Amino acid sequence: MPNQPCIPANVQIREYQKDAMRVWFDHRGRGILEMATGSGKTVTSLCAIVKLLEQYEEVQQSCGLIIVLPYKVLLEQWSDILTSFGLTPLECYENKEKWLADYRKQIDLFNRGHLHLFVFTVTNATLYDIDFQNGLNRIYGDYIFCADEVHHLATQQGLAMLPTQATYRLGLSATLLDRGEDGYLNQIKTYFENGVIYQFSLQRAIDEEFLTPYCYHPVFVDLTDGEKEDYYQLSQKIGRMYPYRDDPGSAEMLQSLFIKRARLITSASNKLQVLRQMKDIIQEDAYTLFYCGDKIEADGRFVDKVNRVLSFDCGIKTHTFTAEENKVERQRILADFTAGNIEALTAIRCLDEGIDIPQLRRAFILSSGTNPKEFIQRRGRILRKFPGKDVANIYDFFVVPSLDKGEIRRLDNEQLHCERRILNREFQRFQEFADLAKNQQEAYSKLLDIWELYNY
Repeated sequence: MPNQPCIPANVQIREYQKDAMRVWFDHRGRGILEMATGSGKTVTSLCAIVKLLEQYEEVQQSCGLIIVLPYKVLLEQWSDILTSFGLTPLECYENKEKWLADYRKQIDLFNRGHLHLFVFTVTNATLYDIDFQNGLNRIYGDYIFCADEVHHLATQQGLAMLPTQATYRLGLSATLLDRGEDGYLNQIKTYFENGVIYQFSLQRAIDEEFLTPYCYHPVFVDLTDGEKEDYYQLSQKIGRMYPYRDDPGSAEMLQSLFIKRARLITSASNKLQVLRQMKDIIQEDAYTLFYCGDKIEADGRFVDKVNRVLSFDCGIKTHTFTAEENKVERQRILADFTAGNIEALTAIRCLDEGIDIPQLRRAFILSSGTNPKEFIQRRGRILRKFPGKDVANIYDFFVVPSLDKGEIRRLDNEQLHCERRILNREFQRFQEFADLAKNQQEAYSKLLDIWELYNY
C-alpha cells in the first residue's frame, strides 16, 4: 500500500504541540523536543513530520523517513501509530530475512525516482548493524531522521552511527538530563544542530491538567542481617579497588561489584514481606503496575517471587509483561489488563518508556536504579489522563540498612558511613518524586523520620 501521509481526523493538536511543531520548522527541521512523558510527543512529532511530507507532495518531490526506537516493543507501538497517519513502515529489527531485501529495494527505487517516500522503523541495535548502515550511506536525496528516547544514543557507538547526510533531524526525549553522560549528550545535541529547541515540563503538564496529579508514598524497607553483611563486604572491595579504576582489568571488576551491590539493594528480600503487609492497600484498586528488579537467585527471579506474593497472599490476578513475549502475546496481555481481567502487571524494564496504558492508576516501584531518566519515565507511565482517574498513586520502596535505632547507634564509623551512602543514593529519586506530589509535606515528613535515625 503506498504511503499517503495525513493527520487522523480524531487527533486534536493542543496549543503547546503546535508551538513545538512551529519551533521545529523555525529551526529548519533540526532540533530536540523535550516533552514530559504522557504529553503527546509521539503525536507532536508525527504531525510535524506529516506536514513536512505534505509540502514535498505538493511540489512532487521525494522525501524519506527513518524512525529509530530503543526497544522492539516501542517500535511496534510506533508502527501502529504510523499506520493511523497513513504511513506504512518497514520494520527493521531482529531477523534480517524479514526486512533486509525490502530495505535495499526501497532505497534503490527511491534513488531512481520510482519511490517518492520510504518509511523505516528501526531499533537502536539494528541501526548499528553493518547492512543497515550500508543502506543509509547509499540514500540519495532528502529524508527525515527521527530518534525517540534520543538519550539512548548518547554513547560512543550510538554517535558513530548517526547519519550525517540526513536533511532533517528530530530528537525526542522526556528526560534529556546531563548527569553521567560523559559529554556524549552534548554531542547528541550538536548532531541535532540546535540542541533542545522546545521543552514541556511535567510540572506544566500537571498544572495545565494535561496529566493526572499524583500522591507519593515512600515505603521504607530494611536489609536482612545477611544482606547487610554482603553489602559491607562489597563496599569494602569497591573501596580497595576504586583507586585503580582507570586500569581496564580493574575497571571491569569494579563495574561487576557495583552491579552486584545495586542488585542486592533493588531486590532486598524484605520487600516481599512488606508487600504482604500492604495487602489491604493492594486490594483497594486495579490497574496497578509493579516494577521489579532483574535479580535471579537459586529460587528464581525476583519478578516471579512478586507474582507469587500478589497471587497467593494478596489474591489478585497478575501477569508479567516483558520484552520476551511476542507482539501478539503482549497485545493480549494489555487487552486483558485494560478490560480488567488482569488486575496488575509486573514488569522489569520494558514498560519504562513509550508503552501507553492510560488506565494505570498506581505504581509500586519495588526496584529502581540511580539513573534519573529511569524513575522519571516510570512516574510518567501512570500520569496519563483517563476518565474517572482524578489522582494517581506511587508507592516507592526505599531500602534502608536498618530501622532499629539501637542497632544504628552500635555501628562503627565505617559501617555508619556505608549506610548513610545508601540513603544518599536513594534521596535523589525521593526528591524528584516528592517535590511535584500533592502530598509533598507528608512525604517529606516520612523521610525526615528516617533521616534522623542516621544523623545523631
